[in-house]
Amino acid sequence: MSPGPGAGSDTHLGGLGDGVVFVDRNNNAAWDLPRIMAALTHRPTSWLRFHAEVGVENADRFAAQQVVVELTPAPAFGVRVGLLLLPLGIINQLNAPTTFLTVDRPLTDQLIIPTIWRELGAGIFGEVGGALRYQLDVVRGLDGAGFTPEAPLAGGRSNGFGGGTTGAAVTGRLELFGASDAFVMGGSGYYGSASGGQAALDGVTVGVVEGDARLRGGGFELRAEFAQFFIFNSYRVNDYLGLLGQDAVPKAGRGAYVQVGYDVLRLGDADTRQELMIFGQFENVNPRSAMSPYNYNPPTITPPGELPPNAPSPARSFIRGGIAYRPLPQLIFKVDVQIALDGELPPLMAPVTAMGAPGTPRALNSQLAEASRGKSRLGLAAGFAF
Repeated sequence: MSPGPGAGSDTHLGGLGDGVVFVDRNNNAAWDLPRIMAALTHRPTSWLRFHAEVGVENADRFAAQQVVVELTPAPAFGVRVGLLLLPLGIINQLNAPTTFLTVDRPLTDQLIIPTIWRELGAGIFGEVGGALRYQLDVVRGLDGAGFTPEAPLAGGRSNGFGGGTTGAAVTGRLELFGASDAFVMGGSGYYGSASGGQAALDGVTVGVVEGDARLRGGGFELRAEFAQFFIFNSYRVNDYLGLLGQDAVPKAGRGAYVQVGYDVLRLGDADTRQELMIFGQFENVNPRSAMSPYNYNPPTITPPGELPPNAPSPARSFIRGGIAYRPLPQLIFKVDVQIALDGELPPLMAPVTAMGAPGTPRALNSQLAEASRGKSRLGLAAGFAF
């Protein structure tokens, strides 16, 4: 509990992290440590809070996940500033590995909403009437020079690093919720510059719309999410980077999933805090659902039998099922199987580019590049958050 007015300070030191292993159909195994973070929360008084999460991402780089100072003079109104987690979707803010059942995040929350997405900024938040939460932030915008066709927005994030001139963005969320968050229905939005300070990318902006719902009770857990992004004037990104054909950045992409789980320990009416969740999920995702008609595409770049140069990519569907065991609320073990109903994509190759383009395409990080292939695979994970 938070200290009351005039009470002594309250400090909590914790951590979160997870490790994952994936095995594909050819018995090739790959492992990763997505996050090992130390967390510090300090409340010198009830209306002032400092929170930081810093550590190592993907076992190879230091990262700050969030560093926030919050002032909350009243439950209905608060102000925060720092490195903020954007309020987009279910997982970007509630991203501790103990809060979701799948081994890794759904593809909608990787390729469409590029979690974990954090930016420098400031905003307001609050809770009204015990049933409505809101958040509105102004944050640093994206850098369109980092966009890619596989996960269009991911490479444009600064995640608190880098300098130089860049535009701003506005992002927000509204949530209706019930007692103990047993039911939550929310919607999120984002709009802002993606010029990255490049004159050639002036006018490139990004919008994101998202809706979700989650329900938990009686041993059941239900989640559903839909998200779509729009890259306005995306052809300028392709002209700047020289991206052609099926390597071009889209003007829109979308994804959605539905997940249902049940705690089988409830079947025996056992009096325990442990959970053994059996779950299933269906997901449909397409990061390139629409293309700009203004893209420059020489007809000679398309070999026979391939999609036309400016055709959108086909949507892809996945089913996933698995087991998540929580011996304690702070600890989780997971196993799941992802099946690509439309087959997996080949390994990423260097993009085809036009000669003389002023910019150079950036590669996706290896973990996201592998996830974008949408392979059928077995996943195992262990995670903690305390």
